[in-house]
Amino acid sequence: MQQPPAPENNRLLVVDHDAGNRDMLSQRLASRGFAVEAAGNSQEALAKINAAHYDLVLLDHMMPGMTGLDLLRLLRGAYSQNDLPVIMVTSAADQSQVVVQALDEGANDCIVKPIDMPIVAARIQAQLSRAKAGRYSKQSDPLTGLASRSLFLRHLASVLERPRGEGQIAVLLLDLDGFKVLNERLGHHAGDQLLATVGERLRTVAQVSRVRPGMMGRLGGDEFALAIEGVQTQARVESIVTALQAELRRPMSLGQISLSIDGSIGVALGAGPVASAMAGAEELLCEAELAMYRAKEQGKSRWEIYSPNLREAADARMTMAVELRHAIQRNQLFACYQPKIRLDNRAIVGFEALLRWQHPVRGVIPPKDFIPVAEETGLILPIGEWVLGEACRQLELWQKKFPSNPPLSMNVNVSVKQLADPLLTNHVRAILRETAILPETLKLELTESSLITEMESAREVLSSLREMGVGLALDDFGTGYSSLNYLSDLNFDALKIDRSFITRLASDMESHAIVETILNLARRLNMNVVAEGIEDEDQLLKLLRLGCETGQGFLFSRPLTADMAERLLAACPAPAPA
Repeated sequence: MQQPPAPENNRLLVVDHDAGNRDMLSQRLASRGFAVEAAGNSQEALAKINAAHYDLVLLDHMMPGMTGLDLLRLLRGAYSQNDLPVIMVTSAADQSQVVVQALDEGANDCIVKPIDMPIVAARIQAQLSRAKAGRYSKQSDPLTGLASRSLFLRHLASVLERPRGEGQIAVLLLDLDGFKVLNERLGHHAGDQLLATVGERLRTVAQVSRVRPGMMGRLGGDEFALAIEGVQTQARVESIVTALQAELRRPMSLGQISLSIDGSIGVALGAGPVASAMAGAEELLCEAELAMYRAKEQGKSRWEIYSPNLREAADARMTMAVELRHAIQRNQLFACYQPKIRLDNRAIVGFEALLRWQHPVRGVIPPKDFIPVAEETGLILPIGEWVLGEACRQLELWQKKFPSNPPLSMNVNVSVKQLADPLLTNHVRAILRETAILPETLKLELTESSLITEMESAREVLSSLREMGVGLALDDFGTGYSSLNYLSDLNFDALKIDRSFITRLASDMESHAIVETILNLARRLNMNVVAEGIEDEDQLLKLLRLGCETGQGFLFSRPLTADMAERLLAACPAPAPA
C-alpha cells in the first residue's frame, strides 16, 4: 500500500541507546518519506541539535548517564514546543509515571513501546503540522497576513536548500514612497488600512506571477518582499515589477479618501548553491535592500537590480561614516561663509554658513559628499549643533566689529534629522543667550523636500523658533514641492530661489517666468527673497529689473574662510548704521 507523503518539514532525530531499536525505527520512518538521523545517547543528540536544524526529536526515556528527561529539560530551556517538538518514547512498565513527568517537562506527546508504526507516523505528522502552524501565528504579519521578516527568510532559505532547476531566484524589496508623510497626515488607522491594501495588491501580483504564498512578506514598516523562483530572463523581472507598480498606482479607498501611492523597488538575483541557506537568504535580502536604496537615490518610483558596485558604494559610505566620526573628534570640520549681497549697491548684508571637511588624505570634501552619510548615521545632530554654535559666535564678532543697519545676519542650514530633534529649540535658545545676537539676525534654512518629509513634526519646532524671533528661510524654492499653505502657515520670512532657475534666467523664458512669479508671490506675502547662484552681470541685471533685492553667488564671492570673509567685510563694508 502506498504511504502518504511526509510533510516538507520532515527532518527527524531518533535518540535511543539501543542500536537495534534505533536502526529499526530510523529505517521505518525513512521508508515513509522522513529524513532521519540518529543518536545513541543524550550527549550525542545535544551536539547534533546544536550543530543542525531538526523539525522533531523522538527521544527514548531510558538512557545511561543523561536520561531522556534530563535532555528534555535542557531542550525546553532553549526551544519552545513549536520550535522543536519532542515526542518521548517509554516502555509499558513505567508508562504512567514517565508520561506524566514528560508532559510536565514540556514533551509534546508520548508513545509507548512496542511501537505501532502507523500511529507513530500519524502522531509525528500531527506534531509537525501543529508546530508549523504555531510558528506561522507567531511569525506572520497580523496586519497583512503576509510572512514576517523572519518567516520570509526561513521560506527563502528552504528554497535555497533545495536543488534548483533552470533559472535564478529573484528577491524584490518594495519600500513605499512618502508613506511616513501620509501616515502622519491621515493618521495611523488610515496608514494601517493602506498597508493592508498594499498586502492585497502584492497577493494579486503574486497570484498572476505564480509566486508561492510563503514567498511574500511584510518585513516591517512599509517594506514588502517577494521571492520568485525560476527566473530565466530580466524581462520576467521587469514584467513583475511593472505589474506591481501598476497595482500600487491604482487608486485606493481609505474611508472617504481616494489616493494612489508609489514605491521604490530593489531586485537581487541569486544563482548557484550556497554554503549556508539562511546566510544566503539574508545576503539576497541585503542586496535587494541596497538596490532599493539606489532606486530611491535616483528619484524614487523606480527600480534597480543589484550589482557589485552597489556593495562597494555601501562599503565606501561605511568607511566614510567611521572617518566622519573621527573628523568630529579631531576638529577636521570647519565653516566657510558666503556673503549675501544687496544687489543694487553690492553691500554685504550677511552670510550663509557652509560646512567643509578637511580630510587628511583627500583634502577639502564638500558637504554634498558627506552630509548624506551624516544624515544616515545620525552624526548630523552633533555636526549641526557645532555649525550653529560656530556660525553664531562668528556673527557676534562681526556684528561688533562691523556695525550696520540692519545688523549683519547669518543663515545656517538645518537638516531633516535636526528638524525632528526635540532638543533643537533648546540648543538655539542656549546659543542665542551665549552670544547675545539678536534672534532675527539668525536665519535657519530648510529645504522644501525636508519640510515635506517632516511636516507634522516640524510644525511645532518651527512655531517655537518663530516665537523666539528666529528667522526662517525656505531654500531651493520652486523645485517641485512648492505649497502656499505651508509658506503662510509656518511663517517663513524669506525664500531662496533655486540656482537652477537663475542659471537659465537669460536663456529660458519659463525660468524667467518662474522667478518673476516667485518675486511677486513673496511681495504679496511680505517675504524677503534671496537669489542663489548669481554668476554673471546679465543675471544680475535681469534680477534687478524684476525687483529682486538680495542675492549670492560666484559673481560676488565664493565661500570664504572666516579670516578671508573678515577681510572682505573690511574692504566692502555693510551699510553704516543710521
